[in-house]
Amino acid sequence: MGQQIIKQPDGRLAVFSSIVDAFIVVDATPEEILDWRAEEAAAKERERTQRELDAVLADDPRRVYFQFTRTWEEALEMDRENGGEQSEEPRR
Repeated sequence: MGQQIIKQPDGRLAVFSSIVDAFIVVDATPEEILDWRAEEAAAKERERTQRELDAVLADDPRRVYFQFTRTWEEALEMDRENGGEQSEEPRR
């Protein structure tokens, strides 16, 4: 489970972490929990995207895309076959 949102006796909200067995948020409103979760998700996505960028810029995209890695040419051909944005004129 990882985290559980719990209603406090006073009606406010808390988040309990089963990883550290402690509250990690207390006395929050529903909006504060939403914002906190959204910020947490955004930070995780930034980290994931940075790992992808690091691999691609190091010319090692297979590290993150494995057997599904495509070259520019392969992706461009698929894009053209499907009428994508690059179907009319290739960009360099």
